[in-house]
Amino acid sequence: MSIKVIIVDDEKLARDEMRFLISHEKDVEIVGEAAGGREAVALVRGKKPDLVFLDIQMPEMNGFQVVSELLEAGSLPLIIFATAYDQYAIKAFEVNALDYLLKPIDRTRLDEALERARRAMPKREEFAQRLRALAESIRIGTSFLPRIVVRRGDEPVLVDVDRVAMLHREGYRVTAHTDDGKFPTNYRDLDEIEIQLDPAMFIRLGGDYLVNIRKITDVVPWSGGNFMMTLGDSDKTEVRLNRSQAKLLKGKAERFF
Repeated sequence: MSIKVIIVDDEKLARDEMRFLISHEKDVEIVGEAAGGREAVALVRGKKPDLVFLDIQMPEMNGFQVVSELLEAGSLPLIIFATAYDQYAIKAFEVNALDYLLKPIDRTRLDEALERARRAMPKREEFAQRLRALAESIRIGTSFLPRIVVRRGDEPVLVDVDRVAMLHREGYRVTAHTDDGKFPTNYRDLDEIEIQLDPAMFIRLGGDYLVNIRKITDVVPWSGGNFMMTLGDSDKTEVRLNRSQAKLLKGKAERFF
């Protein structure tokens, strides 16, 4: 008997990658994909899958909130969380998720998670009961930072995030490229701030760049198969992207490719 699966992730590239990775599994049937939490809840209710690969960090409605709604509806499948953030993995176990996968997804870990799902199939109701008992512990908010603090000289100043084109790690400090100039922040690593920003607005491009998609003004092919991205900040900053970074960006900014 095949395992009916739904893939939930707000990034098309991530959904495509997951679909590719599990395509070799003969007993796994993908019955749907969702790009957001609301869509996921409706799809699960309609398709009644056995297993859901569920992204945690999504705009409007995160993965834990999806679980809460499915619990209330009494239609909870097995859940395997997918996340780029280690701190969320701990939370996944707090709600007794079947398993979790850290992005980028490793095929070996995926195989292990699917094997756990196969073993858990006869105990789905037991799994659902554990989740119901712990549903009250699911408390991950969806509010993101509306502003960040930068330093202009010795003074801290609040800047609306929609005026921030890019956050760039330079040495031991993260710098904000804004409509009004380039300013240092109090952050030492992009990981500290990335989780606080709306993933529908900002995309991480490698270890050093966190870019506001809405502030990208152009992306053009460059030498060696690379691309040059131009931002709409005060300095019209240009950033050269390698193929991997361009591939990530293409998933969220198709208009430039």
